[in-house]
Amino acid sequence: GINAEYGKQWYQRRVRVDAAIIKKTQESLGKVIKKPPLTEKLLTKPPFRYLHDIISEVTKATGFLDGLFDESEKLSAAIKDKDAKIAYLQKAIDAVGFVIGSPLSARPSKIIAGQEAEKTNDFLQYLGRCAAKGADAEVVKKVKKGEKPSKKSESSKDKSKEKKGKEEAGKGKSKERDSSKGRSKREQSSSKER
Repeated sequence: GINAEYGKQWYQRRVRVDAAIIKKTQESLGKVIKKPPLTEKLLTKPPFRYLHDIISEVTKATGFLDGLFDESEKLSAAIKDKDAKIAYLQKAIDAVGFVIGSPLSARPSKIIAGQEAEKTNDFLQYLGRCAAKGADAEVVKKVKKGEKPSKKSESSKDKSKEKKGKEEAGKGKSKERDSSKGRSKREQSSSKER
């Protein structure tokens, strides 16, 4: 069964994920793929090979992410070390980020450690939605070039906010200095008058 296929030890440490999150993933991916099984157990703590199966199946069924992965990455058995697994997942996460227009919070290093299952499910839900739209060759090109999805409008706003904040902080300091000078002059003049 599932344990034999994806590894028994992986499930010895139980992780709790809100059933509503799992249901959303099942609905989103269920619209585009029929296998692997989208069971609560697997989605609560998705092992790398399972995620690889999902991504491969999504590509086969919809053409989404087609051409993104090298031949060597198409076989989960060939992706053995941690860095290769992270690189594989990062490509898929970045591609989905480009389609939705902002970076995802799912982190490959946490996913392959069996952590942050909610964020992994988030990614899978978006994957299902993006795949339903079909292939996107532009996105594949961007990811292969090493580009990263970004919140364009927000990041530029944040930067200008930071600048303003720093300038205002600087102005505030200079005002304080002026007022202390003013005080000492006033004190001197009042002492002279006496």
